[in-house]
Amino acid sequence: MDEDPYLVGPNVSPLEKKNLFNFGHVIGRGSSFNSGNGLNGMNGIPGSPSTAPDCTLLKKYGLCEKGNIGQGATAVVRLAHKLTLPTSEDEEVSEKLFAIKEFRKRRKHETEKEYVKKLMSEFCISSTLHHENVVETVDLVQDEQHHWCEVMEYCCNGDLYNAIKQGHMSRVEVNCCFKQLINGVAYLHSMGVAHRDIKPENLLLDGQGRLKITDFGVSDVFRMCWEKEPHLSKGLCGSEPYIAPEEFNGKEYDARCVDIWACGIVYYCMVYQGIPFRAAISQDPNFQHFLEMRAVNNYEPFEKLPIGCRILMKQILDPNPETRITIEDILKDEWFQRIEICVHGENQNPHRHF
Repeated sequence: MDEDPYLVGPNVSPLEKKNLFNFGHVIGRGSSFNSGNGLNGMNGIPGSPSTAPDCTLLKKYGLCEKGNIGQGATAVVRLAHKLTLPTSEDEEVSEKLFAIKEFRKRRKHETEKEYVKKLMSEFCISSTLHHENVVETVDLVQDEQHHWCEVMEYCCNGDLYNAIKQGHMSRVEVNCCFKQLINGVAYLHSMGVAHRDIKPENLLLDGQGRLKITDFGVSDVFRMCWEKEPHLSKGLCGSEPYIAPEEFNGKEYDARCVDIWACGIVYYCMVYQGIPFRAAISQDPNFQHFLEMRAVNNYEPFEKLPIGCRILMKQILDPNPETRITIEDILKDEWFQRIEICVHGENQNPHRHF
């Protein structure tokens, strides 16, 4: 569990989307494509990137540090410092930080069309999402070496995995983070997006203690804005300890259900500083023990939880996706509604994040 939270999971390619979003809307947000080239006949893929000097990463977002703040199989993440000079004597020089995700180069077996589709799949999803519990995606530009880079807000307090590893999270703090996670996932689902890789490494903490979901490299759009009914997803993706049991069957599945399962595993990790089992498969003895004890209401990690929390976690970590609780019903749950979310890192209890 040492992957950087900004990075796409290794060896997993995003599903190719069929003209998922209105690319004109995305380009209008400031991404550095040459709109004069139109869609270039590539099924919704923008044309060639602009080579204008003011569209480069350096010009738009400042100098990147030489070292990486994260590195993985498909990308590296650097920190960019954008300085704003004062316009009057009363002002001082200001600095804004951005996380810059530099994508891998195109592989030899990939066409340019295939390569750009993969980048745009992730960018078009993440740049359309705007919520306090989702990392803001700002732009997609090329740096001076012509590498494609995704520009995101920088969350200075790192990821939830490192916070869990430190072992200092109080139960109040755990519940606060869990509620923020559910609120973020509920927003994604309301937008027709399933994340499919919810895990502590993909949950960041900003300077005010807000939890934010990041990395949409394997996300799926299960419902377009004009569609009333969701469609099923396919493909095994994500990190094994957080993958729902139905994904291992090789059949199509409701991606919303797999997000809910992963949220339950994340809660378990926050409470017990570890995972309940390596994988939700019959060959895993810990998963088999979980199933046997859950069936007789005697799974010890559940039984140690307060009654309201215990009931909800049993519903979230239901191995049957048909009876697993929905995100809407989680939001209505009495115990969940009583969880107090901190304001700027504090609440009435009080607590401050990490």
